[in-house]
Amino acid sequence: MNLGFTMTLSLPNQEQALPDQSPNPKETPTRKRTFLLWFLVPALISGSGFLLFINRYSNKNIEQIALQTPAEDATFVGSNISFQVGENYQTDVAFDIAGPDGETTLNLRDIDLSRFIPQVPEFAKDDPALTRWFLTEREFNRQRVIFSAGSEHIDIPGGFGGYSADQLSIGLTNNCLGAGYWELAIYAETPTGRETIYQGYFDFSRGAYADMVAELNPTSYWSQARTMEAWPGFGFLKGMQFDLSAFRDVTKESEVTATDLANEEIMALGEQDKKSKLIVGEIPGTTWADLRSSNIQFQSFVPPGIYEENRLWGSDYSQIETLDKVIGREIESPLTTEPLKEVEMVFNGSEGTRKLILTGLDVEAIPQLASEDYSDGIYMPLGFGTPFTQDYEDLKRINPTEHPFMSVVLDGDNRVVDYRIDIGLNGVVLHRDQVNPNLLHVYPMSYERITLVGHYTIDLAEI
Repeated sequence: MNLGFTMTLSLPNQEQALPDQSPNPKETPTRKRTFLLWFLVPALISGSGFLLFINRYSNKNIEQIALQTPAEDATFVGSNISFQVGENYQTDVAFDIAGPDGETTLNLRDIDLSRFIPQVPEFAKDDPALTRWFLTEREFNRQRVIFSAGSEHIDIPGGFGGYSADQLSIGLTNNCLGAGYWELAIYAETPTGRETIYQGYFDFSRGAYADMVAELNPTSYWSQARTMEAWPGFGFLKGMQFDLSAFRDVTKESEVTATDLANEEIMALGEQDKKSKLIVGEIPGTTWADLRSSNIQFQSFVPPGIYEENRLWGSDYSQIETLDKVIGREIESPLTTEPLKEVEMVFNGSEGTRKLILTGLDVEAIPQLASEDYSDGIYMPLGFGTPFTQDYEDLKRINPTEHPFMSVVLDGDNRVVDYRIDIGLNGVVLHRDQVNPNLLHVYPMSYERITLVGHYTIDLAEI
């Protein structure tokens, strides 16, 4: 069958290959030789597999993408979303939503689309392993951006759903399910809070997405695609040696006083309160210690962006059962001239040492709150990413690649731990003590932020 064109495919060099994750070093050469089989096989077989491959990556149309509205009883149903990308990625987004009064076109004007696309910080661009880590972590950490009611970027002719334009906010999300899964939401700002009046999903055209990633990074999309798309089989770079010195220079280091409030009653406020129904199984008690000794499971978050009660996600919090010590550091980051702090929380558990490292902390930017108001603290994913939810005005102020905060979970040999799957962690909440501004409260969060899994305090004054 002659399709009238020639396709040339080349294997990446070894430094582009995925770091070895095999328990048997003898298997490593085979892994490297087969690295690109993930997308070579569909191209080499005959029939529908080849056509599926071509259709998936040759499609670069982002001017008319179908919107999916999964809820059968939805009042509003999306039909299309379109992106008109101009110079420097300044983009107009239009989406058509049908409701009881007909179809309405809503618009986001002049937004910087590049800030939704995974990018590598400047200091890591010459390091193939860190390039892969940054792109993978950013791709699999949710980025929900809210355009607040009254934003200059929102254009809603005549209002929507009985609400005036200044009562509506819009959420645009690059979801945490791998490349291409996006989400759109429309909210009504009411006296009792933010009410979701529409939620839909769309597949960002993979060919256009691949081009954007390649244009914004020092690497081709194809050399990174296996770990930006395939989820979760690649192990999230588990076992990769991790060099923190690439992130920062340490100017001072000391062990600091820290407390594990293991016998405190479990708290569930805000998002955790709303998502408590996604927990599967009983916690044999009421404290953080009880939770970490349990084997609770969670409903899985699956494409296009919903929770599936028949697919469960496990946990193994015994890996972080006991806090051994905390090391505090003053650091200098290549991303800012301001002095920052870092904390390394060292745990002993069922699999040996686990180190949760939070680096690039701007202490003054961390709010002071009472513990019962923790849900108003800083919510950040583990790894590298933007806040789980962020106002667009904040996103405009600082490019994600210029934000110094990052985190990682390592073993005792400074190798990457697959915290998502092997432990069941997703992020961390931070706030300073309401009375003592030098006391940092840290709350690790479970898979999909469904529950907190602990409460710790760290004395930053001792750094």
